[in-house]
Amino acid sequence: MKFSGRQELLIIATALLGSAAGGTLAQDARETRTDLSTVMAANAAEGEVDDTVPPVQVLHLEPPIALSRVESEEAAALIAAFMQPAPAPQIENPLPVFADLSVEQQAYLERLQDIGSYEQALEELEYEGGAWSQEVAQELETLGGLLLQQGEFEQAVTVFDRAVHINRVNHGLFSPQQVPLVQRVVDGHVALGQWKEADEQQQYAFYVQTKAYGANDPRMISVFEDMARWNLTSFYRGVDEDPTLRLLQTFLLYRAAADTVVSHFGPRDPRYLPLLKKTADASDMMTRFAMPGTSVSTPTNPNIRMVSEFAGRSTRPQGGGGGEVALARIVDFYADERRPDTQETRIMLARARAELADWYLQRDRRQAALRLYEEAWQALAESDGAELAQQVFGEIEFLPSFTSFAAEKKEALGLNVDSGARIGHVDVSFHVSRYGRMTDFEVLAQEPPELRRIELQIISAMRDRMARPRMVEGRTVDSPGERYRIHFWY
Repeated sequence: MKFSGRQELLIIATALLGSAAGGTLAQDARETRTDLSTVMAANAAEGEVDDTVPPVQVLHLEPPIALSRVESEEAAALIAAFMQPAPAPQIENPLPVFADLSVEQQAYLERLQDIGSYEQALEELEYEGGAWSQEVAQELETLGGLLLQQGEFEQAVTVFDRAVHINRVNHGLFSPQQVPLVQRVVDGHVALGQWKEADEQQQYAFYVQTKAYGANDPRMISVFEDMARWNLTSFYRGVDEDPTLRLLQTFLLYRAAADTVVSHFGPRDPRYLPLLKKTADASDMMTRFAMPGTSVSTPTNPNIRMVSEFAGRSTRPQGGGGGEVALARIVDFYADERRPDTQETRIMLARARAELADWYLQRDRRQAALRLYEEAWQALAESDGAELAQQVFGEIEFLPSFTSFAAEKKEALGLNVDSGARIGHVDVSFHVSRYGRMTDFEVLAQEPPELRRIELQIISAMRDRMARPRMVEGRTVDSPGERYRIHFWY
C-alpha cells in the first residue's frame, strides 16, 4: 500500500493520535552582531580570504567542551564518543581455500556461493510447494539479505517486495509478520539513496502495526519511538519540502510513547522520563525550524519581516505547548512526596526545574526563568548546602539542555570517521549575559588552520543558541571570558 503527498504524514496526526497542539514556526531575526563583520573584515585585510576558493561547509557541531576540561579524561571520553568508526564486517569461519584473500574478498566470494545455493533452493521449493508457500518467503528473505551485502540493492528490493507479497497472502494484509521484510525494503531504498521511497515504506510499516495492535497497545511504544527516530533522520535529510507535518508527527509520536508507558507501566518505568525529554525536544524543534521561504516577524518588532533560507536552519523558538507540559511532568515526578528524600532526588529535582526554566528563557519569558532558577538553587542549597548548589549551577549550560537529536542528525548525514567526513575544532571565548545571550566572540585557535571562514560559521551557529547563565549565591550573573572548544564535521 502506498501513500502520497501530505497523506503520509497525516496518518498519525489524524487517524491515530487525534488533534494535537501545534507550534508557530518562527524565524530568528536577531541582527548579526558587529564582531562577525569585524572578523570577516580583519581576514580580508590580512589577505586570508580567497574568493576563488569556496569555503568549507560545516556539517555538524558536537557539544562544546570547556577548554579547562580539554586535557582531562572526561573530555577525551566525550571526543571518543563521536569518533567511533563504522562497524567492520564480521566473517565467521572463512573458507581455507580463500585464506590468502582479505576478509572483504572472502566475504564477497562466500556470498556469491550462497546466492547461487539459495536461487537453486528457491526453484526446488516453488516446484514442490508452489510460488506462494511460506518457505519460499523465508528463502527470499535470506537471498535478499545476501544481495544487500553484495551491493545488489535493486535486486534486493525486488526480492524483498516479493517476500512481502507472499507474506500478505499467507498471513493477511495487515499481518505484523511482514514488518521485518518491509524494513529490509526500506534498507534497500536507503542504500540506493531513494529517500522518498524508503519513507513511503516506513510509513506503511507503521500503518500495518497500528492496524494490527491498536494505538494503545504497549507493543506500540517501540513502534512510536522507531517512527519518531525515522522522522528525525528524514527531516535532517530534507525529504520534505515542508517539514511542518514531519515535526508535528515526531512530537505526537514521542508524546504517545510517553503516555503509553505511563498508562501501562507507571511513571517509574525507566523509559518514561527520557520519552518526556524527547517530547519536549520535538516540541522545541517545531518552534525552531521554518520551511524554506517562510516570512515571519521578529518577536520585538512585528513589522520587520525575515525570510528563512533552509528548512533545517535554526530559528528562535516561540510559544509554549507540549514541551512545557512534558518538562513540568518531570518536575512533578521528582517533587512527588512519595519519593525517597535523598540527595540524588534533590539534585535531579533541581535540574528538572532548571530545564523547565531553560524552556522559559529560550522563549523570552525571562522573569519566569530567573525565578525558577533561583528557586531551584535555593531549595538545593537549603537541603544540601550552597557548595553543592554551586557545583550544579556554577557553569553555563548550552540550550536546549533537556535532550538532543544529534545522533539522528549524524545518522542522516552519514557522519562517522569512516564516512569521508573530517573533524576539526575551533576554540572561542565569549560573553554570556545573565539572560543567556552569547556575545563578544573571539576566535582563540582553529584546527585545521587553513580552512576558510570556518570561524564565521561556528560563531553564527553559536549565536543562534542560548546558554543557561552561571549562578552565584543564588542569582544568575554575567560571565565574560567563557572559553570553549567546538568540534565540527566538514
